[in-house]
Amino acid sequence: MGSRDALRAAVGALAALVLAACAASPSASGPARPAASAPAAAGETGAASAPAAAAASAALQAVIEGARKEGQLTLIWGEGTMGGHEGVRRLAEGYNKHYGLNVNVQFTPGASMPQMVGRVAQEVQAGRPTATDLVVAYASSMLVAAQANALEPVEWASWAPNVQDPQLVTGGGIGVAFQSSLAGISYNTSRLRGDLVPHTLQDLLKPEYKGRVASTPYAAYFDLLSTDELWGRERTFDYVSRLAEQAAGLIRCNETERLISGEFDALALDCSQSDTFKAKAQGAPLDYVVPTDAPLLLYLYIGVPKTAPHPNAAKLWVNYLLSREAQDVLYESNFQDLHLLPGSKTRNDLAAVEQANLKPTLITLEFLQRLDEQDFLARRARIQELLTRGQ
Repeated sequence: MGSRDALRAAVGALAALVLAACAASPSASGPARPAASAPAAAGETGAASAPAAAAASAALQAVIEGARKEGQLTLIWGEGTMGGHEGVRRLAEGYNKHYGLNVNVQFTPGASMPQMVGRVAQEVQAGRPTATDLVVAYASSMLVAAQANALEPVEWASWAPNVQDPQLVTGGGIGVAFQSSLAGISYNTSRLRGDLVPHTLQDLLKPEYKGRVASTPYAAYFDLLSTDELWGRERTFDYVSRLAEQAAGLIRCNETERLISGEFDALALDCSQSDTFKAKAQGAPLDYVVPTDAPLLLYLYIGVPKTAPHPNAAKLWVNYLLSREAQDVLYESNFQDLHLLPGSKTRNDLAAVEQANLKPTLITLEFLQRLDEQDFLARRARIQELLTRGQ
């Protein structure tokens, strides 16, 4: 089985779980406009829903006018997120057309998600305007933002026509899911072939991988594996200590060029399939495999900092990201969209596979909030210490 086929097989077991949710999700396509009145429930009249629809329309228009006055949207995240410069450019064009605006969308590649969350938290706590109008984060970093009370809780359903499904919203409105990601191992297909292609994280501890593997300085997803529902503390600590001895260095998830060049032969864990599939489509000798001993499916969230300089423009960006038009741009830019939405390419990947041996664990902010947060963060700090030791 090829590694992209293996990736699809890795999430096949999840298909049955998500199809019902997908079928129930509202359409996110179409221009921003007042939502049509829902069919009246038994015993209700159509007039009963008209005031709610009118209020939602008025609330949306107020946000649009607020964004028009702000005239600016400042975005900072990694070049590998939302397709980087080119992806953001396309999204910005669609965004302005969608709302009839002329907002200046300024994107600057920035630090990693954990670092940006930390920076935003400090800025909010100091009462300063944040450097970015939006924060993009996986659940682990979103947990830190929630703890710091750094993001604005937004009542999305009251005005945002594309954010009506409660499955999309987390943390009382502080974040909205907009993409689905798979944790995995990215590897150079020119250097790792046949029996050398890793299929588990345990494989990477074999002697033949020593000095050929990279991990991330933020120990992506190993904190999740340390939870009692997955590997647990001791197994994860032991594994990371041994991986640190194997690793030749630490790189960020979007530094695929360092795999392409042969500086490293594999990256584990990689944050998502996005950069690898994008590079592979361009002819690079890269592929991706979901490790059978650590299959994880994650939401990528976006939220508005409490002291964002342009909050209205930021909220409209979130609503636009959930449109079918924007989702298509996201998938074309980095091979990811949100599997919960109708028309999702990722959803098609899930639904296309009928047989699989893996059952990915869905990681959400709510998954983490069920844990002892201080203990979880302490585990993360310990894992990062073990992984960076000697690097």
